Amino acid sequence: MSVETREFLLNAHLKAEALQAWIDAGWLAPRANGEGRHFSEVDLARVQLILDLQALGANDDAIPIILDLVDQLHGLRRVLREVVSTVAAQSRTARRHVASGASATHWHEPK
Repeated sequence: MSVETREFLLNAHLKAEALQAWIDAGWLAPRANGEGRHFSEVDLARVQLILDLQALGANDDAIPIILDLVDQLHGLRRVLREVVSTVAAQSRTARRHVASGASATHWHEPK
């Protein structure tokens, strides 16, 4: 076990067996490097989320579904930030046009 993995286990308050099971299940996907695995702050936050879900009573069948939904939500937020950034870079007229189109469709289904 690499030093980084040991440090991650200590910071995450997790046992090595649980970490390996979660990696095998695809709940965590640390990057591999020449000396072992590399864990990020996102991995640490994900461990905390999994522990919180378990504390709330989520079982092993529910956790991957919840994690997938959280991943989708983060992906949508990333796309939305890109859209907002792209719109912000447009002319004032274009921004107004986008804003009025968004306002008009906000409460109605698209036709």
